[in-house]
Amino acid sequence: MKKGFTLIELLAVISIIAIIALITTPLALGIINSSREKAFISAAHGLVVSAGTYQAERQALNEDPTLLINYKTSSDDVKNLLKTDGDLPDAGELKIDDNGKVTLALWSNEAHICVVKSASSKSAVVDEDITNADECVLDSIEE
Repeated sequence: MKKGFTLIELLAVISIIAIIALITTPLALGIINSSREKAFISAAHGLVVSAGTYQAERQALNEDPTLLINYKTSSDDVKNLLKTDGDLPDAGELKIDDNGKVTLALWSNEAHICVVKSASSKSAVVDEDITNADECVLDSIEE
């Protein structure tokens, strides 16, 4: 008697593995994308906290506390004024006004999302209507 598997048995096993892969791949990709979004929202929150620290330090030194950073066109020195953990945005803008209020519209190429925060809101959220980096600007935020 021969030892081993028949061609039919091998094809059956390969088919089962392919079906499992077809089911699990979209689930895994969804989890990865969700994690990227959450990480970028967390990074945006870190920038808001850092902006508050920046504004307080500038006021304590009797210097202009306002700031506008364009993450697409500003120099690296300007982009790094706000110390934070996490990756910096790939595009978008962050503004600190005279009262220390932070407004932002930040784009992530990795997550393909725009996170926005108006001066009156407490937290940053994903704006589903903004689908590319060129649209992710402060002018797009409704107060």
